[in-house]
Amino acid sequence: MTRSHYGVTVQHPRPLERIVMCLVAVALTVLSLATKLPCAAPTGVTPERIGRLGCWSDVTALWNARDLGLHLLPYVNGTYTSNPPNLTGGAVEYPTLGGLWIWLTALPADSAVQYLVVTAVVAAVLAVVVTLLLARLAGRRAWIFAATTPLALYALYNWDLLPIVCTVLGVVAMRSRHAPATRYLLAGLAFGTGAAFKLYPLMFVAAVVVAALFDRGDGRALRTRIGHAAVAVAGGVVVPLAANLPFALVDLQGWLAPFRFQTDRVTGASTLSVWFYGLQPWSATSDPGVQHRLTELSTASTAIGIVAVLATTVVLALRRGTTPWLQCAAAMLAVYIVCNKVDSLQYVLWLMPFFVLLRVGGWWITAYLLADLAAFVGWYRGLYYGSLGNTATTWATEALAVGIWGRAALLVALVAVFLRAEVAGVSGSRSAESVASRDAAAVPTA
Repeated sequence: MTRSHYGVTVQHPRPLERIVMCLVAVALTVLSLATKLPCAAPTGVTPERIGRLGCWSDVTALWNARDLGLHLLPYVNGTYTSNPPNLTGGAVEYPTLGGLWIWLTALPADSAVQYLVVTAVVAAVLAVVVTLLLARLAGRRAWIFAATTPLALYALYNWDLLPIVCTVLGVVAMRSRHAPATRYLLAGLAFGTGAAFKLYPLMFVAAVVVAALFDRGDGRALRTRIGHAAVAVAGGVVVPLAANLPFALVDLQGWLAPFRFQTDRVTGASTLSVWFYGLQPWSATSDPGVQHRLTELSTASTAIGIVAVLATTVVLALRRGTTPWLQCAAAMLAVYIVCNKVDSLQYVLWLMPFFVLLRVGGWWITAYLLADLAAFVGWYRGLYYGSLGNTATTWATEALAVGIWGRAALLVALVAVFLRAEVAGVSGSRSAESVASRDAAAVPTA
């Protein structure tokens, strides 16, 4: 048992156990590479092979579809065509920092296989960093991230470990020994950087802002709290602005290309969202009017859900005098995943740090991982059967339905579970109280 950043006891793994944790995380990343390699060669990318082996990866798919081998700088000369939706000239469908990372790591590669290997090396390093940070914050619960199926299935599915690292760094900043203003700034910077890779961490800045405004346990004056909130917002927007503004000024259309592509993305079977599978047969069409309505529905429900979580967090903060900001962040993420028009398989990786950092029962984690596995197996086996011409309902169809609706139901329940959860590594019934007590002793009242 050692002292945590809050001054309370938490059991941390010994150095040897941390090394084993990291080795397991690396091994699962290598396993992810091994399962994706069969689809990396151009001759191997067929629906039958992808479905039979489950070897799809956006990394190799983008190498082929976005001509990454030409090493064109994205957002400068990229273009978007709407019929059919397509990106050319180096444009990729990700926020600018993510696109720059994709371009940069593609430079030493000459083939999809090489690019997948380079990405795997980076992913292994990122997996180790996340594991060590989670072990520092939550002790042995870091095994939940390092030794479960999502890392093996999705470490190389996309580039999601980048925003995950930024998310965990934001939590580290909020639980550091720095003065409150510094903590809020660093957390905003971390979450803002994550948003420049994938947009979702930007939500967490809102949770930090609520904490800055409504934490009253340390006696800070309202003016000081408003200043801290402004610092968090400034930290959250500076990196996205720095990453986007130059490209918008140089080539507005090239910069807008990925945003237009994502806006026009069809809500189809591959999105694996409740909007497609819950509104059939109406949703099973490429009609622009229907697709526009689906986008409006998913966007509106996501916004309403996030606002509802923030409002609930404010109520809890007013009642307690401290803000469950980490619980708020996790709940907003659950809302975002279930309400968004896309619920890609790898999104489970986004949740894994919160399963570690919050004291969520093992039943909830196991149930969600099983639902995710059902969706994974059902989707790819169904794709395989479809490639053979089988259009009848199969066990794969049923497994996919269990996965899609199981994930959705669990996410809705997890919104409440997250909001009620305690923070791992913090003793007592309300985690934020420890922060307030520490700040009260360290920071003079303004």
